Amino acid sequence: MATAHKSRVLDMTQGDPFRLVLQFSMPLFCSNLLQQLYNLTDTALAGHLLGSAALAEIGATAALYGLIMNFAFGMNNGLALTVSRYFGAGDESGIRRAVGWMVTLSAAVSLVLTGCSLLGRDALLTVLQVPAQAWGGASAYLTVILLGIPLTMLYNMEAALLRAVGNSVTPLLFLLFSSVLNVGLDAAFMGPLGLGVRGAAIATVLAQGISAVLGVVYILRGYPELRFTPRQLGAATRRAVTSMFWAGLSMGLMSAIYNLGSVALQSSINALGSAYIAAQTAARRLAELYFIPGGALGIGVATFSSQNLGAGKRSRIWQSVKAALVIYFVWWVFIMAFTFLCGEAAIRGVTGSDDEIIIANALLYLKISVPIIPPMAVLVILRNMLQGIQHTIEPLLASALELIGKVIFAVWLVPVWGYRAVCFCEPTTWVICFVFILFATWRCRGDLRDA
Repeated sequence: MATAHKSRVLDMTQGDPFRLVLQFSMPLFCSNLLQQLYNLTDTALAGHLLGSAALAEIGATAALYGLIMNFAFGMNNGLALTVSRYFGAGDESGIRRAVGWMVTLSAAVSLVLTGCSLLGRDALLTVLQVPAQAWGGASAYLTVILLGIPLTMLYNMEAALLRAVGNSVTPLLFLLFSSVLNVGLDAAFMGPLGLGVRGAAIATVLAQGISAVLGVVYILRGYPELRFTPRQLGAATRRAVTSMFWAGLSMGLMSAIYNLGSVALQSSINALGSAYIAAQTAARRLAELYFIPGGALGIGVATFSSQNLGAGKRSRIWQSVKAALVIYFVWWVFIMAFTFLCGEAAIRGVTGSDDEIIIANALLYLKISVPIIPPMAVLVILRNMLQGIQHTIEPLLASALELIGKVIFAVWLVPVWGYRAVCFCEPTTWVICFVFILFATWRCRGDLRDA
């Protein structure tokens, strides 16, 4: 298939699965690492420039922002799996139809999500149990973030589309630009311009918007095979569009359901007070660095699985899973050492605080969560593999189990045991869902053999 950037298009149906997964995932890993380093910088700037009160205002809605971002990320990656299958099969007309409907569905969902979120903004803050002293700043921050949802969806859609045809390098470059711009705008808006936490939100939305516009220009100029016409939209069958929408929605819901549990948990943390909100905000920023390979390798395995499914090479898929798990294990050994040797210093650097309650509780979260990362790694990678071979129900059920576990902790255990229950929440749900996903994968083992 002709393309202007053949060197950046990766055909994963041929060659060594370990090398291909590593080659595809490394730029995505760097992208996620860059994103989390930005989040750390953003948190550190807020803590140092505005104080721990501002950190609590941003942190009070952090889970909700994560819910939106992960839904956008998941939905667009799910939609892009159809593009990957057509790419693996070498069907250029199919690629154009899939791209057209990917753009249409992503745009429609973003507008609905924006409208509903803005209408329910105050209700969301109430459900989150945002403390009275943090309400004003949290509301200002959240409003800007919600208005920026269409730009967030567009930005994630472009990255997912490029990854669908094997280009994971260019999304990294756009993210690098966005992150550098974001940090610069953060420093200006929260510093000399005095816009407070609202400025942090404006910086995020503005940086994503500029990157999204540049992404549109890049794709239109560099990838003529990804352009589509209204006639090509009409050529798609209702069944094909429905299947594509469900693939996107199920992957979005898989991410969102997980984060919905985090929203429930955040609500219970908010009820504990500002010190615990600040502790959890700092701990999560570091923990999200630790979880980076899961997202990168998961998308790598999903793309690998989808391309090889389209090419009729199902037996290669399991090899990609084993490769991803080996890579994640190496990373886990490194972060275990870092947490227990340098964790306290890292937390002090992020928070800019000497409050021992904040430091101790943030460190407690990390020391309980990090040793239980291996089951979580298996869970994430297998969920994405199942999505890639069009088994959408099992990953969704696994995410639903995570949601149930987090709600149980948030409603019944955190009010009794306090912050310690928060620390044990995710490790417990990971282990339960790990057992479920192993069983689900075993039941689908026949689909991992060539016909």
